[in-house]
Amino acid sequence: MLGLLKFELYKIYKQKSIYILFALLIAIISTGGWIDRSSEKVIYQGYQKWEGKLTAEKINKLDRIREDGNKKSDTGQEFTFKEHLLYSISMVIFQQTNFTEERNKEITQLKEKIQQTPLSYKKRQDELKKDMLSSIDTSDFYYPKGPAIMLDMIYTFGFVITAFMTIIGIGPIFSKEYSSGMDQFLLSSKYGRSKAVTAKILASLLFILSVIAMWSLYSVARSAYSFGLHGWKSSIQSVIQFLESPYPFSLSSAFTLMMMIHVIAALAFGVLVVFISAVSKKVIVSVLTSGVIFGLPLVLDTVLDYGGTKKVWVDRFISFSIYQFMKVKELFVGFRTYNFFGYPVLQPILAVILSFLTIILFWFITQWIMKKKQITV
Repeated sequence: MLGLLKFELYKIYKQKSIYILFALLIAIISTGGWIDRSSEKVIYQGYQKWEGKLTAEKINKLDRIREDGNKKSDTGQEFTFKEHLLYSISMVIFQQTNFTEERNKEITQLKEKIQQTPLSYKKRQDELKKDMLSSIDTSDFYYPKGPAIMLDMIYTFGFVITAFMTIIGIGPIFSKEYSSGMDQFLLSSKYGRSKAVTAKILASLLFILSVIAMWSLYSVARSAYSFGLHGWKSSIQSVIQFLESPYPFSLSSAFTLMMMIHVIAALAFGVLVVFISAVSKKVIVSVLTSGVIFGLPLVLDTVLDYGGTKKVWVDRFISFSIYQFMKVKELFVGFRTYNFFGYPVLQPILAVILSFLTIILFWFITQWIMKKKQITV
């Protein structure tokens, strides 16, 4: 079995196309803006003075700074670099404080609603949301730029790199052998068809893990070099995209969970691509089919979202797509649950469950298809 696995890994990694594609994608990402490290260091030093527990004294000082900044802005006066930095910090805290107040109001409303609602799915849903919102702690303030950039990498470029590399690297895993006639060798393998198929699937999953590890290391290295690795204690709400998130996570917890979900969803997509390759006689069919499965929800999400015309069925289709599970972001920006026998199941949990079911289902079907081929040969 180990010999088969090594052989399948060799066949995947000997493809020149995967190295060209990965290098091209990283090159595109690397052109995305130049960071002045000396300026960034000054910005962090400005934030450091305000880091830690947000006391009433700190908030009052920042309120005065914000009011002075608003007056300057209204009269058209120019800001010095230091003044602009302090004004930016005061606006961040102001926004954070406002959302904390809004969150407390929502908690109060949910408590009143829960008392008036009989035991039902809706009541359990409201109780879950109330408990989550009550657990959020935004009383500490840190400069989260480095961790925020690493989170951003997952749902802007990382999931796309994983998908493209999976399609190009794994798409031909069976189809190429059909085209070259090597499938007869697979079907007559002395190790047995089941072991040969298992070796292909395991090799594919290891390849996907290596791809994720590579772009993750690149992301960590780039963020550490440009912004440092401080700010992990910040709440996920300190990142503007997750300002209204109901999840009571620190950035370190959020990053860990998002990466875990991305990995599980990516492995599910990998097994699905292996299955598609197993039923496709031509490489181009396998690659295009896999591309459509990943790309169609992406296109619908991108095109329909901007105009605000996203229909319910499209939104439901995207919500249950492997694309959104791999992207992860939308799983944590809002509160979304599904009714499971009267109990609310959070979307991230459902994404993990469905991803595991996809792995098990298509692993089994691929094995079954190859065993069936054995009978017909």
